[in-house]
Amino acid sequence: MTKKLKFLPLFLLAIGVVLGGYFYTDKAQSDDKGPSQPILFSHKIHAGENEIPCETCHSYVAISPNPGIPSVQKCIGCHSQVKGRDVEYTTEGGQTINLKNEISKVVGYWQRKEPIPWIKVTTMPDYVRFNHKRHIKKGFECTTCHGEVAEMDVVYKAKSLRMGFCLSCHKQNADNEQHLDELRDCLTCHY
Repeated sequence: MTKKLKFLPLFLLAIGVVLGGYFYTDKAQSDDKGPSQPILFSHKIHAGENEIPCETCHSYVAISPNPGIPSVQKCIGCHSQVKGRDVEYTTEGGQTINLKNEISKVVGYWQRKEPIPWIKVTTMPDYVRFNHKRHIKKGFECTTCHGEVAEMDVVYKAKSLRMGFCLSCHKQNADNEQHLDELRDCLTCHY
């Protein structure tokens, strides 16, 4: 085999990695619009104006690797009592929401015994194992990674959450050099 052909597989692999990184996109929306949800749910009203803590709806965040997406039962637990006002609410993005109509959608899912098909806003690639429980127990606020959700009508991916973001956070929050080495170990996030 000639010298040029010897390096061809390595060259093609490098091209594949570069192109894969260039065309890689998260499964969820990552711009300031966020995905269109089946119910026009405002975090600004719930977490902001009403000051409902994140953990009330994302109840597994402190005990599981995943935060949990609220079930219809969780939503109807409040909205069987809170029917909503028949008023138009305009989001910062200019979208008009009728609060009573949106709550009636929740009731509809409950009556049909169907889960609300929420669309995840933040996803991690399959090769990353992010554990919410560890971070919450360490004392991190949800805003560290998710931004000021209490100010968002429509939740969007506020931070990149790519490897560089995580590594810089690990570096800033390491207790000492040994802890930093542990946090930089590939198997910390890729197991």
